[in-house]
Amino acid sequence: MRRRDLRSHAVLNAMTDMRAFVDAVMREGAELRTMMSSAARAADVVRACEIVVESLRSGGKLLSFGNGGSAADAQHVAAELVGRLTVDRRPLPAVALTVDSSALTSIANDYGWEFVFERQLRALGNRGDVALAITTSGKSPSVLRAVRAAKELGVRTVGLTGAKGEDFARACDVGIVVPSNDTARIQEIHITIGHVLCAAAEAALCGVPLPSRSREKQVTLDELLAIRGALRAENRTVVWTNGCFDILHAGHVESLQRARALGDVLVVGVNDDAYVRRTKGEGRPIHVLAQRVALLSALEMVDFVLPFSETTPERILAELQPEIHCKGMDYAPPHGAPIPEADVVKAYGGRIEFLPIVEGLSTTAIARRLSE
Repeated sequence: MRRRDLRSHAVLNAMTDMRAFVDAVMREGAELRTMMSSAARAADVVRACEIVVESLRSGGKLLSFGNGGSAADAQHVAAELVGRLTVDRRPLPAVALTVDSSALTSIANDYGWEFVFERQLRALGNRGDVALAITTSGKSPSVLRAVRAAKELGVRTVGLTGAKGEDFARACDVGIVVPSNDTARIQEIHITIGHVLCAAAEAALCGVPLPSRSREKQVTLDELLAIRGALRAENRTVVWTNGCFDILHAGHVESLQRARALGDVLVVGVNDDAYVRRTKGEGRPIHVLAQRVALLSALEMVDFVLPFSETTPERILAELQPEIHCKGMDYAPPHGAPIPEADVVKAYGGRIEFLPIVEGLSTTAIARRLSE
């Protein structure tokens, strides 16, 4: 076989081996997730969620730590709580004990590396806080010492580990064991669990719906009213706008961006198919309700999407009572079209804002051009 043929053959074999490797990694990761969804292991994750929520609700904080890749996971979880996981909401208190390089190096230099988390935990931890301790092996001295210190301080512990960390898991208030000895696969499950903890905290404390499998933002009115209560308690400004959104175009996007800029949470009401057909004529809608909801849900500035069947949103507005109700500039006084829901908004103390119309962009005009 010629040299060029040998090289091509080697490349082909390497590509085949790489495809097999990728397939094996994906399959193993999927199998581990399935194992973690078993009743017993899922119950541990649920209990961990409950501990974190109880602590944050009572004024406590999350203190997270680990070494190497687990340090990155600890920082990731803390960042999701202080920042956001799914939608804008108030920050939740969390501190990663892995990020203060001066504290880490001085403690390691003066006392030894095994004290780097314990010293910080004793300085920052209070009864009622939660320590998220991460070690894939279950053997990290710095993590083990911090867990023992947490017990003394009245700080509850959630431990994330791998198959070799059964003893470590038992030492924690809740220990979650990923049944694998592969560090990379263990860490992949650990960050998934971290996301679950953050989602549970957002749902319980900030009125954010738990993410669905499709990560849709569609809600029912009852769900939205429950969320509204939490938002009101946090003095968050809710903005409402509604429409058909039959063919989503740049004008819609600009209007939604402007609406979102007026407050903290944007709720978009979407008319159902029967309404669109009744008002726009046969052949409409071009996109059915589910498709329109999916498109709106994909926009970052939209927080929630509420389909509705009524001719006007008066009943919804009376119950939801958003601080701001947005309409297009074609409704603006003194020559704009009448707003049936204006009296409802005025009655509960809300205000109406008018959004500019982008010239040359109209769903009806676009639909007409498509049919020509």
